[in-house]
Amino acid sequence: MRILICEDEAPARKRIQKLILASRPHASIVGTADTGKKAKEILKKEKIDLVFLDIELADGPCFETLHDTEINAPVIFTTAYDEYALKAFEMNSIDYLVKPITQKKMDNAFQKLDAITESIIEKHSVTINREMLSEKKYKERFLVKLGRRLIPINASEIAYFQAEEKMVFLVLKTGKRYIINYTLSELEELMNPREFFRLNRQFVANHSSITELEPYFKGQVIAKLDPAVNSDIVISRGQTPLLKEWLGV
Repeated sequence: MRILICEDEAPARKRIQKLILASRPHASIVGTADTGKKAKEILKKEKIDLVFLDIELADGPCFETLHDTEINAPVIFTTAYDEYALKAFEMNSIDYLVKPITQKKMDNAFQKLDAITESIIEKHSVTINREMLSEKKYKERFLVKLGRRLIPINASEIAYFQAEEKMVFLVLKTGKRYIINYTLSELEELMNPREFFRLNRQFVANHSSITELEPYFKGQVIAKLDPAVNSDIVISRGQTPLLKEWLGV
């Protein structure tokens, strides 16, 4: 990972570099800048994977000195003030670290970066899978046990699959539940991605069963399903934009 640090105070630059390398020992600090002008030069010359950007640089606020510069890398803002948070997130920002920056704050920022990177990879994978829809055959029916009887169920009848206490349930739109011998990971591959989406570790849901997305915490949402469940179905920050795109939001 190639990192650029934009910070006008030398002690702060050294501390940020130390915290970065403690969190990501194999990272490479390819440049440091104390002004927006110098940052522009490095951004044009170097391939940068991540930028640590102080709000106030030696030649003025970064929003002014870099307003005409395209930053094609995630940005983690660093500042002694929190009043710029909203403006920061209008840029290509994944986090906003208020000084003093601790190792925990730095580790959390990299965890957010990892989650976003993973979601981009998943999004790319979803795009590829969509292109292959015409070639791949998906599971259209199940045979479930009810006592000594076997009951055929069409995929169109299914509201969602739920993992609970080491078992996986097939839940019909009528509310009936049946234990099935599949994992959610297997079902994610078997079911048509136009119709079913992996919400989290507990649910793979049919689009018609998702009735509402409720804003939650730091970019996460809570999905409401029909039939309803007793607990909140929290969708991760990385998975939320993929779900919204899939639903056509």
